[in-house]
Amino acid sequence: MNNRLALIETIRASKARYCRYVDTQNWAQLAALFTRNPNIRFLGENGVALAEFSSVGEFLAVTKAYLSGAKTIHQVHNDEIEVVSEEEVSAIWSMEDYLIFPDVNDSRPASMHGYGHYHETWRLEDGEWRLAHLELRRTILEIKPKENAA
Repeated sequence: MNNRLALIETIRASKARYCRYVDTQNWAQLAALFTRNPNIRFLGENGVALAEFSSVGEFLAVTKAYLSGAKTIHQVHNDEIEVVSEEEVSAIWSMEDYLIFPDVNDSRPASMHGYGHYHETWRLEDGEWRLAHLELRRTILEIKPKENAA
């Protein structure tokens, strides 16, 4: 029982670091949270895939470019964590994020405010718990366009 609770706390702390690393744009530490070949998907409110990645490098390249100059906050709560085996944990987290983009002439909106659920699989790899599967399923996504947008 104690090992199970300790493992759940390890996953909670790792997910908290995920949010902090995204918000502080600490890309090296964020990359270290993933397995070598993760499956990463972001779905819109209608269930349509907005982005899919099968490598950490590809995910980070797109994320770095999109969040360049942005101020963000990512919060997770109401976790449902199931220890599947000694080497696998599944987790679902309620989430909220808010992104404010710089006022520059690009295709990004002024801001985004979203809600949804992360569906994840964490696996023990090289002695560390890492994200093998991350899927964000949006339930609400409010996008505020730039005022000068056509």
